[in-house]
Amino acid sequence: MKNFLRIFALVGCVLAGTIFADDFKSVTISGGIQLGPIRVHGDQFMVIRNFTQDTTQMARGVVMVTERPSGTPVNVLSAAILDMTPLEVINSVVIAGPADVTVTCDPSATCFISYKKDSN
Repeated sequence: MKNFLRIFALVGCVLAGTIFADDFKSVTISGGIQLGPIRVHGDQFMVIRNFTQDTTQMARGVVMVTERPSGTPVNVLSAAILDMTPLEVINSVVIAGPADVTVTCDPSATCFISYKKDSN
């Protein structure tokens, strides 16, 4: 009985964490790899909560949005550098569809982005 209660408590804690987890996706980008294009349809929006970079290089990672069906890419967000003094503010952005979202990072840096797509 004592072991059952311990296992039950452990399972309860694990399930509680998965039940209340949000739909945010986290991606690490390194080596100059480009993420996307991520398609945001007309009835959706995309929320970017966190976009950071780990090195103090001059080139920052950027989030570019292209309006669909054809449009010019526009930079909407630059990566916050983690090792800066004073600390930089980590901004968030909401992108309404229809759009294509592309995330690029400096080849000598590692970037981290957290985002989710949701319906209206």
